[in-house]
Amino acid sequence: MSSKIITIGKLTDKGLSPKRPYNEDSLLVLPDMGLYLVADGVGGRRGGEVASSTVVDVFNKIFNQQHHEDLRNVVEGAIDLANQKIFSEAELNPELEGMATTLALVAVEGKRAIVAHVGDSRVYRHDRQGLICLTEDHSEVNEALRAGIITEEQAANHPRKNVINRALGAEPDVEPDIVEIDIDDRTSFILCTDGITRHIIDEEIERLMKSGLRPDRICEKMKELCYAGGAEDNLTVIVADFGERNYIVEDHEKPAAVIPAKAASGHSGGIQLPRPARKFEVSIAASTEQPEKPADAPTPAPENSSGNRLTQVTQLTGADSKSDFASAPEKVELSSFMKWSLLILTTIAGLMIGTLLGRPVIEKFGSLFGARDIFNRAGVEKPPADPEVNAAYARYLEGQTIESRERLVKVLSDSPNNAEANFYLGRIDYAQGRYDEAISHLSQALKLDPNLHDIRIHLAMAYLSVGQQRNARDVLQQVVAPGSTPAPLPSPTPTTAPAASPASGAAKATKPVG
Repeated sequence: MSSKIITIGKLTDKGLSPKRPYNEDSLLVLPDMGLYLVADGVGGRRGGEVASSTVVDVFNKIFNQQHHEDLRNVVEGAIDLANQKIFSEAELNPELEGMATTLALVAVEGKRAIVAHVGDSRVYRHDRQGLICLTEDHSEVNEALRAGIITEEQAANHPRKNVINRALGAEPDVEPDIVEIDIDDRTSFILCTDGITRHIIDEEIERLMKSGLRPDRICEKMKELCYAGGAEDNLTVIVADFGERNYIVEDHEKPAAVIPAKAASGHSGGIQLPRPARKFEVSIAASTEQPEKPADAPTPAPENSSGNRLTQVTQLTGADSKSDFASAPEKVELSSFMKWSLLILTTIAGLMIGTLLGRPVIEKFGSLFGARDIFNRAGVEKPPADPEVNAAYARYLEGQTIESRERLVKVLSDSPNNAEANFYLGRIDYAQGRYDEAISHLSQALKLDPNLHDIRIHLAMAYLSVGQQRNARDVLQQVVAPGSTPAPLPSPTPTTAPAASPASGAAKATKPVG
């Protein structure tokens, strides 16, 4: 490495989920050796913690030794050694059976960097050209997306979106994706586990990188955003800026450590280029409120009582791949379902065009489905009564999404029962496609203040976005006829259900790894 300046931020946290009492993520930062690494362990009985720590130990020992090999060869050798060690320990120790880990790393030598990854932990690069993801998730859903089996929208909300099909220690051999790139004094790297990316979209990461904040403050902001979204997984991130920067100075901020590349080293353990791969499955714990799934949706792999992800081999046939990812729509009786679909569509359309075409349009056509009553009750939305919430939402309307979310999160940290803060945070989540978070915040807002403007309509729209038609219908029923009990939608009977063909009905063969 040259003597250029490197400014580093790093953070790891177990998150908020009671299903994950331990932090199974690990990270390693060796600036003088040019190594930056994150790992997300999986497996029951704390096996994930052992797996990710093993990767850190192997790379720490190898990179602290004097070596004269090509950097890429060193990285490949360390990955192979870590994979063999994890796999062997899992075979010898029944309590560690099924353990494995993801890996995302950057190894820098002069103006050259090696980027390697296995699983769904990611490496981003940020420079004058903006933000680019240098890795591609090794996951079932991502492969289905690339194959054209599902759309991006379906992938974003798929129940198996966090199921990976490649990891260290799952099998005797592993095939990492490795690329070499050139870097300069304006290059930054962001390495993170999926506990970060399940809550923070790429556009928000880019805004943070353009904010002028120091890397350690960016890491803290990411944690705050994850906590605002529920933080149901362990979360780990490293941000490394190469070259001198003019950072924003915050009054409450301690000066960040600026590390000359040759001056210090540190180790903090525990603190997208696809190829066909052997299939193994890692099911991530969902939130306590499970989203409604179609009857034929694939069932995620089981999770043990400690909340660790379990690893299984899955044989996927070409015949049933599409049926797994593009499930057939649920059969319901048209007379009931159609009525509510039209009501929902009319309501949403009324909200969007009411201010353009005026009340008469809604009154004339909305009465067919009950939307006029909704319109009459809604009135004109008033700004938030809470001045802090009002200021935060105003920033969102100005396009300052990150600042708006940060302000709302701060309001909720000081006053968790602030209905307006939950309401507007839920609306921002919905607008950004984070529907599960939107449902969580909007549901809380509804409990705290049922009279919030159009709260039930916003919640119904969020339910619809994740396919929960029944919940959407039930919420809208309270708008159209308060106090009434919605009639249940009929379910398909055995006589009307289509018979499964041998190809589509073939069961997946599963077995524990190792």
